[in-house]
Amino acid sequence: MALGPQLKKFKYKGRKKGKRLKGEMEAENLLQAKAILRGDGVRDVTISEVKPKQKSSLDIDITWGPFGAISAKEIMVFTKKIATMMRAGLPIVEAMILVSDQTKDANLKRVNNDMIHKLNGGSSLSQAFRAHTRYFDNVYLNMVEAGEVSGKLDTFLDRLVQMLEKQQAIKAGIKSALFYPITLVTITVSISYFMLTNVVPTFQEMFESLGAELPAPTQAIVDASNWIQQGENVGRVVNTAFAIFLGNKILTRYVYPYRKIKSMIALRLPLVGDIIIKSTVARMSLLLANLLAAGVTVVEALRVCSTISNNTQFREAMDRIQAKIVTGAPLSQLFANEKVFPIALSQLMAVGERTGNMDEMLESIARYYEEEFQTVVDGLSTVIEPLMIVLVGAMIGAMVVALYLPIFSAGDAFSGG
Repeated sequence: MALGPQLKKFKYKGRKKGKRLKGEMEAENLLQAKAILRGDGVRDVTISEVKPKQKSSLDIDITWGPFGAISAKEIMVFTKKIATMMRAGLPIVEAMILVSDQTKDANLKRVNNDMIHKLNGGSSLSQAFRAHTRYFDNVYLNMVEAGEVSGKLDTFLDRLVQMLEKQQAIKAGIKSALFYPITLVTITVSISYFMLTNVVPTFQEMFESLGAELPAPTQAIVDASNWIQQGENVGRVVNTAFAIFLGNKILTRYVYPYRKIKSMIALRLPLVGDIIIKSTVARMSLLLANLLAAGVTVVEALRVCSTISNNTQFREAMDRIQAKIVTGAPLSQLFANEKVFPIALSQLMAVGERTGNMDEMLESIARYYEEEFQTVVDGLSTVIEPLMIVLVGAMIGAMVVALYLPIFSAGDAFSGG
């Protein structure tokens, strides 16, 4: 791919049809900028190059941790713009320069400008992208490389955009299903904390004036209130929660048996496991269809697909399939031998093998499992919402009843006396 030189920015003033005008423009050099303006009928031109702003010692890009993150949505929009401009016939460097001017996200602009610099320095597009593996995963990088090698980069970028949109839809579905229960749990915890720290102490003073022994539920609420009002106890809870969170992160990253056990448990959880399986199969089928349609070998396509999930069960299964495909066994049979994949997947693959339209069949499989995923997510929302309402109501109701039990008991005692 021929790469043009880096464009420079110029400021200009001049006259056109008797009217004064000024503005900024891009060109390879000063002579080209003047020629473009003359061609546009601009006369009495005063033009100067806009020098890039030099960073001071205080002007530092903070990119570690969350400060350097780029959202999946930003990556998807960036890819979509590049694909659209390339479809319109723009060279990749010009397309990326235009996208950089339109980008508001500081981190994405920095990454994009670095890639433009690498392209102008003679790097290939895939090499420029691979310098930023923090933001572009293996699937993305392999799709770009396959498009570059095949000479169909615009087609591959379109397919990549399609995949990213599907992934966004899947993530949005999961977030939508979890939003309601998380909100209710947060509200419940907040109300419970407020009652234990503000309401229960008031009742406790009243209970002490009664002088009677408290019922077991009421005593439990009072004890919980006394415990939570001690700051060091809350600190212990926070520290314990943070230690569990950090320990889980470290073990998940560095201890493979732990990660494997977590993956196995996740797939066996009711509804949650079904969501993971269906979303993973949908994404894998679509990626496999795109790679095979582009002429990528089955072995290479399987290697790329093995990185689509962090679940060790899927990764190990894909590694075994990749190792056995060289024996000449049908792809459908290899998938059928792996219990982590639904049996319907291998059956539909077998149909694609018989008809010779494997890539089309895989796209159909992806659509089928996307619909199945959406059905499961909708079902999860339907089950969780009323269940959470009942649990929240029961928890708050039990606390209120426990607080009023001594009053009821006192009333009964007076009426009996």
